[in-house]
Amino acid sequence: MLNKSNINLHILGAGPAGLAVGYYAKKNNIPIKLYESSDRVGGNCKTFVHGQYRFDTGAHRFHDKYDRVTLEIQRLLGDELLKVNVPSKIFSSGQYVEFPLSLINLFYTMDFTDLLMIGLENIINRLKINNNPENFKDLAYQTYGKTLSDLFLVNYTKKLWGEDPGSLHPCISGNRFKHLDLLSVIKQSLGSIDKTKHLEGTFYYPKFGFGSIFEKTKDYIGVENVKLNSRVKKLYHEHGKIKKIEYGDGKISTTGTVINSLPLNILIKLLDPSPPKKILEIINSIKYRHLKLCACFLDIPYFSKNASIYFPEDIFPFTRVYEPKNRSIKMAPKEKTCIVIEIPFSHGDKIDTQTDSQLFKNISTVLVDNKLLKRDNIVDYRFITIDYAYPVIGSDIDGKLSRVFSYLNTIKNMFHIGRSAEFKYLHTHSIFYNAERLINQMLR
Repeated sequence: MLNKSNINLHILGAGPAGLAVGYYAKKNNIPIKLYESSDRVGGNCKTFVHGQYRFDTGAHRFHDKYDRVTLEIQRLLGDELLKVNVPSKIFSSGQYVEFPLSLINLFYTMDFTDLLMIGLENIINRLKINNNPENFKDLAYQTYGKTLSDLFLVNYTKKLWGEDPGSLHPCISGNRFKHLDLLSVIKQSLGSIDKTKHLEGTFYYPKFGFGSIFEKTKDYIGVENVKLNSRVKKLYHEHGKIKKIEYGDGKISTTGTVINSLPLNILIKLLDPSPPKKILEIINSIKYRHLKLCACFLDIPYFSKNASIYFPEDIFPFTRVYEPKNRSIKMAPKEKTCIVIEIPFSHGDKIDTQTDSQLFKNISTVLVDNKLLKRDNIVDYRFITIDYAYPVIGSDIDGKLSRVFSYLNTIKNMFHIGRSAEFKYLHTHSIFYNAERLINQMLR
């Protein structure tokens, strides 16, 4: 057990998880120091400014899942935090399908044979006893049936993660399938379920971009406690404790308690002495998925009226397009808009080896060819690369992580939090919730 007088936190990474821990530590008057390798906080949740346009590094939303967490974010942002209710769509076979799925919309957009198969598969699903799904594909089939899953979910998942969905852990759904089987779709369509309660419905969003949450968190923590341009280079440990942190240009900090929010593969390589060979072999087998974001600035008032549009078909070299202006009108000038196009990739693949101009040509051509955009609408574009956007959580990950964390848990003064550090698919509300629990656990 610890108390405030003997806790001294050294937080690795000033992304959402590191900042969330810093927030609750500051609230409890615990001394903190954050180490951030870049010149800005926010990690993969930054907001960029391009002339009069603003755009985020992802289609981020804040969901009202934990009252205590929502209240903290409201206190941080005040009247800058907007409540937004904007739909999302799937673009498939040249037409838009509502997401979450709507029974009426399915009747209008699908042929009778497919509808018949969907109905039959879901009747069978209701009658048989389903075991706990072993992978994402099993989860999708048990939730929606094979036909509907193959049309919209399985192919999209393969594009996003770059892996066979049958080899991915069910948790990558991020709880998006909760209460979303076909029976729920029918009830929703009849008005007996509030559609806005789903992750794609009503959400909170800051007036000037999602990155505002983390800039405000930094301000609350105190800029003097956040060391920017301070990449951690070594974590020296002995007798089950991190003793020293080397960062920046060779600076050394002696440590109390270390909070890690860095990706596991980066953390492991910082440890001195190095972990056992078997741990290194596991870490080297773990993959991350990266993103290229193409912000496309348009000379039209709106591209669509949707928060996000998903593209499951292989003819599109991207997975999702989102329009910041549909979250807040402050994200673009009055008669103009911006769309952000997400292109997942792995290091060394076809996407990774293309130049920005080549990739933009491919993206813009497919948008124009499918009559989603006119070429003369485009006034400019900009690419941003997001490394370690998604940990690739394979169906065999539990055994691998068990061995890695068994080793890491021998270091008694280091804790792990966040999507990349815990290798979990986490949303911002869950990260703040977990950060408060971690601080409370230390204080107990």
